Amino acid sequence: MGNNVHYDITDGVATVRLDRPDKLNALTLPMWEDVAEGMRRAERDGVRAAVLTGTGEAFCTGDDIGTLDAVDGPRDVRALTDTVLGCFGAIEDTAVPVVGKANGSAYGGGFELLLACDLTVAPTGATFALPEAKIGAYPFYGAKRLARMVGRQRAADVAMAGRELSASEAVDWGLFARAVSDDEVDDAVGDVVAGLKRASPASLEVTKSYLNASLEFAGEDDAMRAGLGYLFAGDDAREGARAFVENREPDFAE
Repeated sequence: MGNNVHYDITDGVATVRLDRPDKLNALTLPMWEDVAEGMRRAERDGVRAAVLTGTGEAFCTGDDIGTLDAVDGPRDVRALTDTVLGCFGAIEDTAVPVVGKANGSAYGGGFELLLACDLTVAPTGATFALPEAKIGAYPFYGAKRLARMVGRQRAADVAMAGRELSASEAVDWGLFARAVSDDEVDDAVGDVVAGLKRASPASLEVTKSYLNASLEFAGEDDAMRAGLGYLFAGDDAREGARAFVENREPDFAE
């Protein structure tokens, strides 16, 4: 694993930690790969649960926009989507229950990581959003996950109109399991993990598989790749990424 994602085991629980606090844990492609490997490793190690969390004031602000600015052509689009979808798939496919421990706010890919977890605990002062449309991209995993969890209209409010959710709203909508005060997050995650450790691992594996299957449709990965390929074939995604890096408003084509 690289320098920006750490893995350790304590009392039969694996922790996968994003550790790039100076960049608010913004995700590079190697970080996506390392999170995926952490999930696979947790299953190989036979732990009872895995906790996905971050270091610093934010859980994760999504992709490092420089990663998107560097996407050039179908091969790069394929590499990006395969890496990101592979990470979400690793969270979903591991037999180990995965608990998202939001140490702060999460946006874009960071929010999507928490949506992929089996249970997520978040501090009430944090906010969560999918701002990809503002930079000419789109939240391919988050959009489909939201639509099936909360309905099309609420999903559009977040993924298209840019609505930010509080942790309490995310719980009310059924996106997260618990919202607690900042100083109660550790205890709440400990309580969730304790409950998982009391349960049958085989039962949890079957239940997790069934719950995730209810959110999946055949052929959707190809559809998500096609959507991202369409955006990067035009100018909006590149203009959005460059505008973000240059700290200006993007000038999207009409």
